[in-house]
Amino acid sequence: MKTLVQVLILVLYYLSHGETLMPKPSFLVELKSVDVATSNADLLNLIDFSVDRVERGVYGLSGKIILNFDIVEGDSNEIEMQLYYSSNGKNNYRTIPFHLDRQHVFNILNTIYKEGAMDNFKNCSNLPQFEDKFQPPFVKNTYYMDQCQFDQGGFPDRANEGFYKIAVTGYGEVDWKMDVVFKLEIE
Repeated sequence: MKTLVQVLILVLYYLSHGETLMPKPSFLVELKSVDVATSNADLLNLIDFSVDRVERGVYGLSGKIILNFDIVEGDSNEIEMQLYYSSNGKNNYRTIPFHLDRQHVFNILNTIYKEGAMDNFKNCSNLPQFEDKFQPPFVKNTYYMDQCQFDQGGFPDRANEGFYKIAVTGYGEVDWKMDVVFKLEIE
C-alpha cells in the first residue's frame, strides 16, 4: 500500500541514525505484493487488494476496506507494524529492528499517518484527510484505494537494496493483517 509503505519508511527514518551532510540517495521502489486477512469479514472486510501496474515501472496499491462499525476513542482497536528484510525476496525474510509498537488507531492517525502518508492518499482514496488532529469517530464506511503510489519523502538516508515486507496487524473488534512487499533499489 502506497501509504502503508511510506509510513513504515517514515518509521525507518525516525529510527535511523539521523541526518547526514551527504546528499540523500534516490530510491526506486516497486510494489510487489499485498496479502490481507481478517478474522471477521462481517465487521471488517479487506477485498480486492492488489498491486496494479499504473505505467511502465510504476505500480500502485488498490483495494477496499469495508468497516462495519465505528472506531471510537478509548475502544480496543489498535495497530502494530513490523518490518522485515530479504536480500533476494525469497521466503528468508528476517526481522529488522524497525517497528511501530501496538497503539490505538487514533495515535497512528495523528502521528505516522498524518506526517508521512496522508498526503499520498489525497488523490487516490477516500481515507481521512484532516488539518490538526483526527476528530473521532472513524466512521463505518467503505474506504477505497485506487492505484495509490508513494513518494520518497519518508525514506531514510541509508537503506539496503533488496526486498522489504511490512506486516501491519490490527486488534480489537476484529483481528486483521496486511502484508505489503516492495523492492528497493538505489539509483
